[in-house]
Amino acid sequence: MLIKKINTAVDFRTQIAVEPMPRRMGYEHKVMLVGSCFAANLAARLQGLKFAAMSNPFGVLYNPVSVAQSLRRMGEKRLLAASDLRYGQGLWFSYTHHSRFAHPDRDECLRRINESILRGAWGLKTADFLVVTLGTSWAYRLKETGEVAACCHKSPDRDFERFFLSPDETAAALCDMVRSVQDKNSGVQVIFTVSPIRHWKDGAHGNQLSKAALLLAVEQALQKTENTAYFPAYEILQDELRDYRFYASDMLHPSEVAVEYIWEKFEQAALSESARQTMAEVKHLLAAKAHRPFNADAPEYRSFLEAQHQNLLQLKQRLPHLDWEDEEAFFAKH
Repeated sequence: MLIKKINTAVDFRTQIAVEPMPRRMGYEHKVMLVGSCFAANLAARLQGLKFAAMSNPFGVLYNPVSVAQSLRRMGEKRLLAASDLRYGQGLWFSYTHHSRFAHPDRDECLRRINESILRGAWGLKTADFLVVTLGTSWAYRLKETGEVAACCHKSPDRDFERFFLSPDETAAALCDMVRSVQDKNSGVQVIFTVSPIRHWKDGAHGNQLSKAALLLAVEQALQKTENTAYFPAYEILQDELRDYRFYASDMLHPSEVAVEYIWEKFEQAALSESARQTMAEVKHLLAAKAHRPFNADAPEYRSFLEAQHQNLLQLKQRLPHLDWEDEEAFFAKH
């Protein structure tokens, strides 16, 4: 009987080819990330590695109209007035901002919101890169005013009309957003992503329709705008990592392994070679800070800390605009 030899070198998966960005991020650049919680996750990664990254000045936003409106408001520095706030369940809030800005005191709520707008306006004006992550094509319109709510703040369902944004409507909002942002900051590169997180409350079919509409809209926007790019986070999880072992326990969010894998793909596509080299130095320094010795008074550990302090001073000299306060305090104290 003949036994056919199995080719063990076969890769039993579909690999997503990720094109390098037209321009890549370095430690000398400023980055703003807006949109869904996937944008917040990317921002946390960048911030943890000491990149100058600003995350979601309006809080987490899911639908493209709210994302576009938040960027336009920041670009125009349009502040809210006290009369723009709503009150419910013991809190003041705005339908333009995430619930993390809600507060029992109206003045404090307004202060937080307007500070976020001004902070975002500065970040948008100085950003070299803007990462926009879209979560869903489903949105909620406030019946009383017709405005699209960025967050419903647990207000009664009867106050809203749920509707679906078509690919053309979303593409128009994205194109308008890109032009508005680049009018204020001509050098900014906009990177679109579609969140890989499934919105199961929309139902299996509703979620697929939603993501498909976002993908079609982004493709239109890329064709009609300049200095824009796309990172296929959704495709990587859905096609390359198509197994529930790459999901968290809720079976909707990516697992830590999947998040790490997607980040590595983003790193390869979006970060410059010099940034990746510097990132290795930063990781080494942060690992040294996290190290806990058996004997903190040992001469060897003191020498180790001194060597790391010297590495830190060299990094500070090369990258003086980054925040090294915690690390310097740690190595100086120890």
